[in-house]
Amino acid sequence: MPRSNKEILLFAILACLWGLQAAVILAQFLGLWHAPVLINDILLPEAAGRLLPKWDMLIYICFIATALISGKMLFKFHLRRVNYGLLVFEGAVTFLMISAVFKILVYFSSPQLAQWSLNTLIVICLVSKIFYPEIKKLFLVVCQQLSRISWTPYANAWWVALIVLMIYMPDLERVVALIFMGDWLHHFDFMMMSTGWATLCGQSPYVDVFAFYGVGVSIIFAKIINALGGFDYVPALRVMMWFVIIYFILVYFFVRYWLRSALIAGVAFLLVFRLQMFHYGVSPLVWCVASASPIRFGLDICWMAALLLHMRSGKSRWLIAAAIYSGFAPYYMTSGGICVMATFYAYLLALIGFPYLRASWIADRSKIGGYVFSWALPVGSLLFFFGITFHGHIWQGVFWHNLFDYMDVFSRRAALPMYESLKYRHFWAFLMSMVVPFTYLATLLYVGVGLYTGKIKKEWLFIALLSLCGLANYQYYVVRSAITSYYVDVLPFVLIVCCWFMHILEFLPVIWQRRLKAAAVVLSFYALLTNQNYLAYPNLMNFSRNPMTDNLVIQRYPDRQGYFNLMYKNVKEQDKLPVNDLGGYQEDIRTEDDFKDDAALVDYFRHHFNFQEDAAMIRRLTRPHERVALISSFETKILIQADRAPFFYSFPLLTSRPMSFRNFPSDAAHLPSFQSDTISELEEYRPLYVFMEKVFLQNALPASYQENDPRVLAVITYVKTHYHPLQEGQYLVAMQRKG
Repeated sequence: MPRSNKEILLFAILACLWGLQAAVILAQFLGLWHAPVLINDILLPEAAGRLLPKWDMLIYICFIATALISGKMLFKFHLRRVNYGLLVFEGAVTFLMISAVFKILVYFSSPQLAQWSLNTLIVICLVSKIFYPEIKKLFLVVCQQLSRISWTPYANAWWVALIVLMIYMPDLERVVALIFMGDWLHHFDFMMMSTGWATLCGQSPYVDVFAFYGVGVSIIFAKIINALGGFDYVPALRVMMWFVIIYFILVYFFVRYWLRSALIAGVAFLLVFRLQMFHYGVSPLVWCVASASPIRFGLDICWMAALLLHMRSGKSRWLIAAAIYSGFAPYYMTSGGICVMATFYAYLLALIGFPYLRASWIADRSKIGGYVFSWALPVGSLLFFFGITFHGHIWQGVFWHNLFDYMDVFSRRAALPMYESLKYRHFWAFLMSMVVPFTYLATLLYVGVGLYTGKIKKEWLFIALLSLCGLANYQYYVVRSAITSYYVDVLPFVLIVCCWFMHILEFLPVIWQRRLKAAAVVLSFYALLTNQNYLAYPNLMNFSRNPMTDNLVIQRYPDRQGYFNLMYKNVKEQDKLPVNDLGGYQEDIRTEDDFKDDAALVDYFRHHFNFQEDAAMIRRLTRPHERVALISSFETKILIQADRAPFFYSFPLLTSRPMSFRNFPSDAAHLPSFQSDTISELEEYRPLYVFMEKVFLQNALPASYQENDPRVLAVITYVKTHYHPLQEGQYLVAMQRKG
């Protein structure tokens, strides 16, 4: 029978797929034996030591031979037309097998899951060759049964349930224990706890204490956390977790309304969830760097919905709602909020800048008042929220000086080069860091020209606003080009990609639209479920009972040596102090392998994150509501337990590290004036007591301290000069002012 060129091509593809499958199976089989070493004698010793025996040539020959033989057999004996279902099935199996091999190589320190998956796929591959007709028949029966079920009425409920199941963590204490063992809650304090506790004590950000992420985020969350469970770390994580759940549910329903597809709304959730919360930069858990989670964006999804509703309905109430949130956004998170406000004003300009957009609201004179009012409303909203928080401070120069000083710190003095990812060989991060702004800019240019010429629908203006907001928010990565930052503001990018995907589908037949939507869902699930960070995420769907310590799922970060005690476990002996805060020599440096299960981890956390003895000493020597000068690791936790307000403007003053370690904590402030401001506060207010770690009393310091921690040493020198030891606690010593 004559063969068409199309059939020959498909036969060739199928034969190559079988060749790849045979190569992978043979590689796994031969991996049980070692190839003979034959060439070591003819190589230099240092070169021979880097070589391992391997079967690569045999596997290569197997791949070629299998493909050629399969192609010959298919062409000669397969008389029917090519079965597209078989081709898709074999392509999927081959892709999954290659993917499993890739995961084994990437996650070489914990490849068990990928290895088990590969073994399962090999069995499926072999069985399907023998029982393909039966498998095909069973598959068709299952598809027929599923097609009889009406899924559409329950789509929203299914996706909401899935969002909750994927994000909800039943045991939050072990998650906090994991963060405690990794960065000692350093980012957690900066994001939420330190400024939040200060505001609960009646202090104001940028007046009494420094705020690292704006004003509203810490104030709002602190009040909610305190009302729902008392202000502490586990209740804080619970509130943050539920906020993220609600945020992603809102994302789903927004995309569902916007693009009118439950499947694409689900894809949008899966992609944002995967990219923002499970990329390498936030390993091993996004909550370790909570500022990279959707918490930093507040309810901006509601602002997007208000803009879209105004475009579709033209009703002024949606424009006013967007204007109010545009003023609230800089109050909630300064840098991102300014981008929201700027985007809103760009929308107002677009309404009068594009002729056929201008005509749509000028024709109805009743809308002009709402439009004009919307120009002043964001500024009024911002001043209102600042006013109810700072009261009279908003009219004082110190507040605005400190606020702009914060913006200067993160926009100029704390900058990292954009090639930072290349320096550490994070090539994918660098590639995506270029793709994201290119997508924004290309979309903005296309839509701008289309709107100006009137060749596209006016609703495309919303895509332009997403691009503009994405470009504005991307300044965070431009300034802070760290591995944690390139996916922080990924929501506009995903929304734009989903919009373009739906636009392309409009040119295809309905049957192919359904197939490609289903394929997008499958690929999104695949990207999420094969991510090692997600496999370690302790949600309700995690199959491990000990995801924090189970080597089967945990991600060894970032040097494959483990996350626990990452910053201090490799400190050289010559850079350590003679004794620690307990007066001992043993440091008790733990790794993941030192805990038999998560329960042991939680017990360790409870014991080492309890400072009641020191908190009791602070309560005895100070009055309620008194600002306490504390120089220590875990300042926030100690002051919470002591129920006292912080004294220093830089709060936390120091980075945290285990009290059993024989080293000084370093300064945590990003302000260049850290040293002078701290000493000036002590000199101006002259507190009767200064509480500091007992480790600071040591005078025999390693030489490296003068170079690495001069600012901390200067503050400690001032305290030791003007104060003397009065009373000791477990880790702290109370220093009383002389004279």
